[in-house]
Amino acid sequence: MLGEIVAKHPVVLVDFYADWCEPCKWIDPILKELPGKLDQDIFIQKINIDEHVALSASYDIKSVPVLMLFVGGESVWRMNGFLYAKELAEKIKEHF
Repeated sequence: MLGEIVAKHPVVLVDFYADWCEPCKWIDPILKELPGKLDQDIFIQKINIDEHVALSASYDIKSVPVLMLFVGGESVWRMNGFLYAKELAEKIKEHF
């Protein structure tokens, strides 16, 4: 699933989340705002850790939220927690 998405899109931001996680809910409006702050297209994929246990384990997700950035099919950045859209955009731009 994730491998196909990462292979299909040049830049992918993955949001590992859980429905019961309150900080995970805070990220949704930030992710909606993010594309407008970037000069490059970005594909955003949300992955519920409770529905995708094996995938989450393969990326060693032990707490949520976790954001991972894939560029050109490679994982280039990872962060536990979240940043506001402007700060997140700056972090992502470092990897273009």
